[in-house]
Amino acid sequence: MKHDKIFRKVRKLIDERELDEWNLETARDELFALVEEDSECDWGYGLLSEINYWLGEYAEDAEDKLAFFDEGVQCGEAGVGINENCLEANFWLAANYGSFGQEKGIMQSLAMVTPIKERAERVLEIDANYFYGGAWRVLGRLYHKAPGFPFSIGNNKKAIECLEKAVELGPKFFLNRLFLAEAYISNREKAKAREHLEWIRNAPLNKNHEREDENYKRQAEAFLEKL
Repeated sequence: MKHDKIFRKVRKLIDERELDEWNLETARDELFALVEEDSECDWGYGLLSEINYWLGEYAEDAEDKLAFFDEGVQCGEAGVGINENCLEANFWLAANYGSFGQEKGIMQSLAMVTPIKERAERVLEIDANYFYGGAWRVLGRLYHKAPGFPFSIGNNKKAIECLEKAVELGPKFFLNRLFLAEAYISNREKAKAREHLEWIRNAPLNKNHEREDENYKRQAEAFLEKL
């Protein structure tokens, strides 16, 4: 891989984003310098898209969230424009599309359904294992949250099928199980939902991602209280 040393450095900073609040900003600066030097570095834009996704997730203000997700979309689109088979750009573009649409509201996100689906399906072709079965997770969430026929592609059965595949590929990734539990609840399969929610409640936190997992545990507890 071209610029392999920078990739490994930035990847480590992103993965250790909870260890130091400046790690994402440091990684962002490294990538800005990289793409200024090499404007054809597709994965550079892809990782910038990822960084903006996490910054949007951590932001408390709604306008800040939208700004980060929007920049994440722009970076992802730039990466895909350079190389339509760039794994990082395709996945994080889909993730930012989805988060931007969710912040805007479901009706405003309808126009994003097709591009999210296309990017996620491209990731499946490249590497279905990427980010704990991430493409299956994105597709499952899309089928669960999008309006159903005749307005859009929403379909609980398809959502569950996709999210079960995500759990199979990433069984220890809390968000896979949380999204699957939500889909089961929507499908009135409370026993199956409870199984995954209790797994989240009882599972140990993943090293270096304690903040993220604690948030998923709180959400799981909230769902359990309502079952």
